[in-house]
Amino acid sequence: MLPWRFAGPLLAAIAWFAPGAASAQPLPSSENPAPSTQRPPTRVIARDEPSVVRSENGDEAGFLSTVPLQINGARGPSAQTGRRIDIDLRDADIHNVLRLLAEVGNVNIVTSDDVTGNVTIRMHNVPWDRALEVILAARSLGMQRDGNIIRIAPQAVLDKERELAIERARQNIALEPLETRLIPISYATGGDLAPRARELLSQRGTLSVDERTNVLIARDVATNLDQVERLVRSLDTQTPQVLIEARIVEATSQFSRDVGIQWGGDGSFAQSTGNPTGLLFPNNLSFAGGATDGNTPRAGLSPTSQTVANPNFTVNMPAAVGTGAGGAIGFALGSLSQNVNLNVRLSAAESSGVLRIVSSPRILTLDNREATIAQGTLIPFSQVSAAGVQTAFQEAKLQLRVRPHVTADGSVSLHVRVNRDEPDFNNTGARGDPTILKREAETDLLIQDGRTAVIGGIYTRNTGRNVEQVPFFGDIPILGLIFQRRRTTDRRSEMLIFITPRIVNRAESLGR
Repeated sequence: MLPWRFAGPLLAAIAWFAPGAASAQPLPSSENPAPSTQRPPTRVIARDEPSVVRSENGDEAGFLSTVPLQINGARGPSAQTGRRIDIDLRDADIHNVLRLLAEVGNVNIVTSDDVTGNVTIRMHNVPWDRALEVILAARSLGMQRDGNIIRIAPQAVLDKERELAIERARQNIALEPLETRLIPISYATGGDLAPRARELLSQRGTLSVDERTNVLIARDVATNLDQVERLVRSLDTQTPQVLIEARIVEATSQFSRDVGIQWGGDGSFAQSTGNPTGLLFPNNLSFAGGATDGNTPRAGLSPTSQTVANPNFTVNMPAAVGTGAGGAIGFALGSLSQNVNLNVRLSAAESSGVLRIVSSPRILTLDNREATIAQGTLIPFSQVSAAGVQTAFQEAKLQLRVRPHVTADGSVSLHVRVNRDEPDFNNTGARGDPTILKREAETDLLIQDGRTAVIGGIYTRNTGRNVEQVPFFGDIPILGLIFQRRRTTDRRSEMLIFITPRIVNRAESLGR
């Protein structure tokens, strides 16, 4: 039972509630942290100290700390931690009410002589400290707390005391002796850190940089100098160095097949050869193939000669064969004293191949610094203008351009551009200048340290089927094959670009 030891017209009924009566999940705190993803820890390098002004006899004249319940209304609803109570008061003296709450909250309450009046209040299931705040707000009172001691006075009096305490603290700072401190910088530059450090100085403080020795010269009170030094030590760390390695893998496979045929001949039925037709018309008959020119391949039609003067081809569709490509075979048939001749030449060529090219540029650079590495050639070409023919150069090179940024968790954010240009001498211009084959990839990505990512890929496939034939005869089933030339091509190419970043000085720059 709550002891009744208070005088005055007090009508109150107080019911105590156990702290665990209401089932609710505990709020995250330092003892019970909420689950979260791992993030880099933050560090406090400077904090404004609470100002406490003491009287001449050592007693504190004003508490200017950040302890809860410093002034009226300083705490939010979520900060109420007192035991919950039911309270019903009518015209109760303010001093008795405060003594009652001091007994419930197990604290010491000191009231000034200016605190007077009565309180009428009814509350149900509220923390005792919240009830105290409401009562003080209703009477325009404020409070200051130091540990378990609460001082209650009119709000205007506390505000006046606070202003006087702040003014005394400023006077003490103005009278505090100044110090001069040399702060050496190892990895950063003094000019970069000086603006950040100057923000922590007081109006009396000064800061300069000795560029020769890369030292900060700071002059201020000792507290501010300590904050400046902690700031410099936190920022003056090794800049991460990132090794960027790119791999450009190109794979090409090609297949081609060319099958051609040449056949023809000549025949003669005349009196001069002794084999006329025996008809009145036509009594003399001769025929010969006419699909022949000076460039027509004729080798292989005679065992005694490299070529035949005129094979009289009727169908002249040879495959592109030659040294190191394909093959051909010829047949020469004749009868009736060589009056009827037949020449046949078959040619075929097939080729297949696989090509794999690996380019691996790599470069080392600092965090947030762009780096470029390139290797290639300059191709000359002619330009015709009013001044005449001039020679210009076109670059064909392999280039890696990258700008890395190391994140706080040790990953690497990259802006990377990779291009690979090469001349193509198979496709040339009117003056014989080669064309330039360009392959380029530019992107932004985030990669973990030491991991490899594919930033791009191109896959192409070109297939072709070409049929050359004699009209009408080439369309005849089966028989049409001797009137056709067939060519088939299949070319496949694939290019992949890999990027691997590595932080060289991870332990020194990130501290882990």
